Amino acid sequence: MKSLNRLFAALCCVTLLLAVSCEKTPGELPDDKEPIENPEDPNPTPEPEPKPEPEPEPEPEPGLKVEVLDPGQKPDDNQSFTPQHPELLHEVEYDEFFNSVQDWLDQYENIDYVCSQGNGTAWPLLLENGHIRFYQGSNSNKGGSYIRIRSHNGASLLKITVGSASKTTLAHSLNGKAAKSDNTELEAGDRYVIEAAENCDEVCIYCMASEQSRRWEMDYIKVEYKGGFVESDFHQPSVECGPLVRVSLPFTETFEEAFPTSDKPSYYKYGITAGRDNLQWSTWYGSFSWQNPIEGSQSAQLRIYQEEEDYEKEQFGHLKMEFFIEGLSKLSFQYYMSEYWIKASISYCEFGDNSWSNPVQIALSNYSDRQTVQDFTYVLDGGLKHNAKIRIELDPASGFPTSSHYDFICDNFVFE
Repeated sequence: MKSLNRLFAALCCVTLLLAVSCEKTPGELPDDKEPIENPEDPNPTPEPEPKPEPEPEPEPEPGLKVEVLDPGQKPDDNQSFTPQHPELLHEVEYDEFFNSVQDWLDQYENIDYVCSQGNGTAWPLLLENGHIRFYQGSNSNKGGSYIRIRSHNGASLLKITVGSASKTTLAHSLNGKAAKSDNTELEAGDRYVIEAAENCDEVCIYCMASEQSRRWEMDYIKVEYKGGFVESDFHQPSVECGPLVRVSLPFTETFEEAFPTSDKPSYYKYGITAGRDNLQWSTWYGSFSWQNPIEGSQSAQLRIYQEEEDYEKEQFGHLKMEFFIEGLSKLSFQYYMSEYWIKASISYCEFGDNSWSNPVQIALSNYSDRQTVQDFTYVLDGGLKHNAKIRIELDPASGFPTSSHYDFICDNFVFE
C-alpha cells in the first residue's frame, strides 16, 4: 500500500513540472499567434512616428553668384574737410574744352559744368577746335540744348562770362529755377555776362535759337566765385563709390529681391539705397514702388513734383547703380513716362573715376507713346567692355508739373 502511495505522489510531481515548463512570460504569446488589441485598454501603446527626412538645401538662383574683385571706395571715404576760407575769391577761365558731358573747372572740384540736350535737336557736340556746339530747339520759347555751371563744397557763384564763336541767342536761369531771363542776341565774338544772385550755386545758359544757322558755339568761359576748397584744406578728389564685381552675363535686375516695399512709397526730397549685397542701387526723388509697376510687384520709379522755390537741392531725380560690373558693354531695359515731355539721360562711369561718359537721351518719339511701356538699349562706347556702372537722370528740361507729379518708371534691366 505504501508503494502505491509513493507511485501516486511521483506521478503528481511529474505532472506539475510539465505544467510549469509550458508556461510563457506574462504578455508573451505562442509563436503561431498574432497579438490581439485589447478593446478594453484605454491607452494603447501608439506606434512610433517615422522620422521626417531632412529638407534639401535650396540651390542658389541663377545669376546670383557675385565675386567682389575690388571693394572700391565707400561713401565715408569721400567725406572732406570743411573749407577754411569761405570768403576767399577765385576765378577760372578756359578757351578750350575737352568734354561735352561734364568736367571740372578747378582742381579742387569747387566748380564744374554739365551739358544737356534739353529740347535741342541733338546732344551738345565737342568740336575739333575745342569748342562745344549747343543745338537749336524746336521753338524760341523752350530753347535747345544748354550748359549748367555748378558750385560745390560751399562755394558760391558770383559772375559767369561765356563767349560765342557764332551768331546765336542765349538766355539763362539761376539756382535751377524754371523761369528764364529775356533772350539776348549775340554776334560772333560777343561775350554773355551773368551777375549771379547771392548764394547762387547753379547757372543754366540755354541756346534759344530756333534756326540751324544760329547754333551756339561756346568758345570761352570764365567763372568768378568765392569759398570752396583750396590746397591748404588737403581736399582729396572723390571717386564714385561701390565695389567692382564679377557676375555671369547676361545679368538681370527686376527690383523685386531685397528692395523695400511700403504702403506709401517715399519720393519727396528722399533718397533710397537698397538691393542685394554688392548689387545695390540708389535713387534721388525716387523709390522702388508697387504703384503701377511695369512687371512683377514693383519697379524703380522717379518723380517730378511741382517746383518748390525755397528748396535748395536738386529737384530732378536719378537712379544709379552703387556697384560696377566687370566687362559691361551693353544693357537694355523697359521704361514708362506719364507725360510726353519728360526727358532723361543715361551715361556710364568707369571704376576708380568720377566722370560720366557716353550720354544718350531717353525720350518718347510720339505723343501716343506716353503712358505705354517702351524698350531701350544702351551701348557703352561702341560696344567696348568697361568696368562700369550706369546712371539715369531726369533732365530739368522736362519742366515742372502745374499739379500733381510726373512719373518715370523703369524695370527689367539686362546687362551684357
